[in-house]
Amino acid sequence: MEGKQIVIVEDEPASKLAMEKALKKKNYNVISFEDSLKAYEYIKTNASFIDLVITDFRMPGMNGLELIKKINELQFDISVILVTAFGSIESAVEAMKLGADDYLAKPIDMFELRKRVEKIINNKSLKREVDNLKQRIDKFYSFSNIIGKSSSMQKLFEKVLTVAPTDVTVLITGESGTGKELIANAIHQNSPRKNNIFLPINCAAIPGEILESELFGHEKGAFTGAVSQKMGKFELASNGTLFLDEIGEMSLDLQAKLLRIIEQKEFMRVGGSKLIKVKTRIIAATNQNLEELVKSGKFREDLYFRLKVVHLKIPPLRERKGDIPLLVNHFLKKFGETHNKPGISISPEALKILEHYPWPGNVRELQNLIESMVIFANEEIIKPSHLPDELIEKSSYKTEISRNPLPENGDSVIINLGKPLEEIEKLVILKTLRKFNGNKTHTAKALGIGLRTLHRKLKEYGEE
Repeated sequence: MEGKQIVIVEDEPASKLAMEKALKKKNYNVISFEDSLKAYEYIKTNASFIDLVITDFRMPGMNGLELIKKINELQFDISVILVTAFGSIESAVEAMKLGADDYLAKPIDMFELRKRVEKIINNKSLKREVDNLKQRIDKFYSFSNIIGKSSSMQKLFEKVLTVAPTDVTVLITGESGTGKELIANAIHQNSPRKNNIFLPINCAAIPGEILESELFGHEKGAFTGAVSQKMGKFELASNGTLFLDEIGEMSLDLQAKLLRIIEQKEFMRVGGSKLIKVKTRIIAATNQNLEELVKSGKFREDLYFRLKVVHLKIPPLRERKGDIPLLVNHFLKKFGETHNKPGISISPEALKILEHYPWPGNVRELQNLIESMVIFANEEIIKPSHLPDELIEKSSYKTEISRNPLPENGDSVIINLGKPLEEIEKLVILKTLRKFNGNKTHTAKALGIGLRTLHRKLKEYGEE
């Protein structure tokens, strides 16, 4: 509570002193005035540092209601408690209309005063935390945070901007790790619903019998363990957005109920008989081929067509390789700041390897790799030798490297005749290893030997 500034405006010295002492006992930073005009001048000058003003109603110069009006005109987040004579309900009502947060009647109960002040201060602190969190979430999920300059991603961005202001149902498809939830949240954040909840639920992670209760809620006694009534996700997300991830895993029974909600905007809780109306926007996503599921009878055709009113397909990372440098630099900056390694970068050679890797796990795999690289990096530049061997083996860039197995232009190996073959072998292996910055996969490929053989040789040389 220390540091919260409260201004008391009270022309009766005894009352002013009593309130000041009561609040200072709770470590509030209190400043008090008997003159309302002087108090207003102080408030106007220090508005950004003041949390609460406690003002009497009847005062010479400027009464409490006039002071409240003046404070509101400053347009700062300053709460107000009006102190009024017992029975003056009219003035209290007028004060609340003008924006006062609370009122107290004289004679003031100091315990009640502290209680009211604490409630207001705590609410303000909570509001600040919520606002800060929302700003961070908005920043993280804002449209500008989705990285991609490729034509396929630019077309996707255009569709997102077009569909976001509407209430239409959206189906997002794409391989695992492409960022389907990120796109869904970007739609929400750019819609009129952005100040309401965005609620994701993974249909594949919850058993069918539990998923029904999670989505629609249940009445008390609906099944064993239903000891009280529970609201489902559709109710909780009313006026907001419900993101149904892995929709292809939903049972046919639940699909029928979902179809009713989309068409009628109503449903019943499990064990209930009352229809509940909702205004929830639905965004669904899957990494499966729903058309094939429809053909095999595992997904309702009518639901499929209702879901794909707008269909957004996210391309896999291997089809937009031009975005890889952007993503790499974005993640290097992000995790460099997170793990206190600012300024960390990647060598052109290492970046080429990443650009020629197929990325089966898509953007999520790339993100996880870069974070791991940053955490374990002991140099400012990530080099090929820092990359995992299995990634290098699957990168097509290694074939370009292996065309010149040994260094040239002054970096060649000088061999004196008469040297034992073992020494020549060692010299060539170690020279090649240095050429490839210690990367064993590239070294083995260049020398035409297996990776296990190279490890064994290096162990013999005392290099492992």
